Amino acid sequence: MLKFNPTTPIKLYTKETIYEPGQGNITSWQEIDSDGYNTFYCEWRGSFGERAISAEALGIKDYATVRTFYNPIIYEKLRSVQTIIVKNADSTAFIDGQPNKNSPNVYELWGGVDNVLEANQLIEFRVRRYEGL
Repeated sequence: MLKFNPTTPIKLYTKETIYEPGQGNITSWQEIDSDGYNTFYCEWRGSFGERAISAEALGIKDYATVRTFYNPIIYEKLRSVQTIIVKNADSTAFIDGQPNKNSPNVYELWGGVDNVLEANQLIEFRVRRYEGL
């Protein structure tokens, strides 16, 4: 049996681009909504020890491992488009529709996403602090 403690609220936003005739491509960040829910709970595990030293060598100052319930919408978005993960559902994570790179609660996917044991019960992925473009 898989155990985890989902105590940290998160919100997820995906980078979406649409074509507007006469204006060209318009890019915006869209909040992920699944069955009327836009806040999800996860287990947030920070880094320390050897893993933190390895990440630091790659220039990554802050990262975490996130484990949450399997949701096919979230799983597919994490696999296919740029996604921002907002820890603690922080309302100051976006300024004028753009991720706030100075917020300590704004992260981006770092690596892939794992459907744990392919059981469609939990997903796990790593995130790193969002630094903007």
